[in-house]
Amino acid sequence: MDRSEQDATERVGPLEMRVEVAAATPESEQRWERRSESLAAWLLGEWQRDRKEAA
Repeated sequence: MDRSEQDATERVGPLEMRVEVAAATPESEQRWERRSESLAAWLLGEWQRDRKEAA
C-alpha cells in the first residue's frame, strides 16, 4: 500500500483533518485499550443518565 492510501486529509467545515497510519506498537495498543475502555464507560454513563431522565 502506498503512502497516499495510508494517509487521508479531510476538510470538515473550516477544519482540515489529516489522519496518518502508523505501525502498531505495544504502547499504542495499550493506549487504544485504555481509550476504548474510557469511551465505553462514558457511553454507558450517558445511556444510564438518559434512561434515568426518561423514567
